[in-house]
Amino acid sequence: MSTIIVIDIEMCLVRKEHQWEDYPYHHEIIQIGAVMMNESYERTGEFSSFVRPRYGRIDQAIQELTGIRETDTEAAPDLETVLKEMLSWIADSQPVFYSWSITDYKQIAREIRAKGMNEEEMALFLDAGNWVDYQVTVGKRFHKPWRMSLEDALMLAKIEPVGKQHDGLADAGNTARLIAKMEKEAQ
Repeated sequence: MSTIIVIDIEMCLVRKEHQWEDYPYHHEIIQIGAVMMNESYERTGEFSSFVRPRYGRIDQAIQELTGIRETDTEAAPDLETVLKEMLSWIADSQPVFYSWSITDYKQIAREIRAKGMNEEEMALFLDAGNWVDYQVTVGKRFHKPWRMSLEDALMLAKIEPVGKQHDGLADAGNTARLIAKMEKEAQ
């Protein structure tokens, strides 16, 4: 029996002095939010953690967009610790990860590799076959040729958003509500 894990991440920009020597990417994860659902699309749990960036910093634009401040991430665990906590939270279930765009999968995979984490231990996160890009699914269902925002998709599905946009847990929760509604209607 599969468990659905809806993930949303928030990121900050990486300092230029790190982008090519230490860490070759422009963004780094600062928050992971996730919602667990069963095969009936019922919410069964949630996970949320700030992540202490190694190379990035939270500038004013990211703070205004996400509401996340440097002080929120200074004492937060690093990404490896957070991902291990998520694996414990997922436990022995057979997860399928859903995200609003493939960007979340790509960023998690990039950071696992760039930060030298044990890829065998992180195999669930690295297997692209475990991930569903629900933005593509919604675009097909609504016959839209472009990638719409989560906010637009919720509006089209007549779902009132809950929580602050660009908060990892709120966005994961709203994506989960969208998935539940659309998948139940498709049955």
